[in-house]
Amino acid sequence: MERPEMLNDEMEELLVKVLENADVINSMVGVVEKLKAAGIIDLMTSIVNDYLPTDVDFLGKFFSSKEFTMSLMKTFNVLISVMGAMGSEKNSDIVKGLMFNSENVTDGMMDAVHNPKKYSPFKIGKLLSDEDIMVTMSALVALMKSMGQILRKITP
Repeated sequence: MERPEMLNDEMEELLVKVLENADVINSMVGVVEKLKAAGIIDLMTSIVNDYLPTDVDFLGKFFSSKEFTMSLMKTFNVLISVMGAMGSEKNSDIVKGLMFNSENVTDGMMDAVHNPKKYSPFKIGKLLSDEDIMVTMSALVALMKSMGQILRKITP
C-alpha cells in the first residue's frame, strides 16, 4: 500500500497540471457541452450500450493491438492529406463544384444506365468534338497520367 504522503504528492502534482491547463480543460468541456446539446453524446452512449462488446479484455486487446494502431495512423494520415488537399483553392473549388452538382451528375448517369444509347464509331468521333466531352477527356487523361506516376512510386 502506498504511503499517504506519496498520494498527496501525486494529487498535488495532478492539481498543478489541471490548473496550468485550465483553459484547455474549459475548452474541452465547452466542446462536450455542445456535443451533448446536439444529442451526439446520447447517440454515442446508445451505440456503446447497444453495439460494443461488454468484454473489457477484448476491448483492451483490440484498442491496444498493432492492427488498430496502424489502422488509426493510416486513417489519420489520410484525413490530414485530404485536409491538405482541400486547403488548395483549386482542389476545394473542384470538389465543391462536383458536390454541389452531384445530383445532376448522378441523375445523368442513372438516366444513361436505364436508357442506354448505341454509339457508332462515327457518333463517338462527333462526341469527341463536343467541348464538354473534350474538357472531360482531357481532365481524365491528365488524371490517369498523374495517377500512373504516383502509383509507380508506391512500393508493392
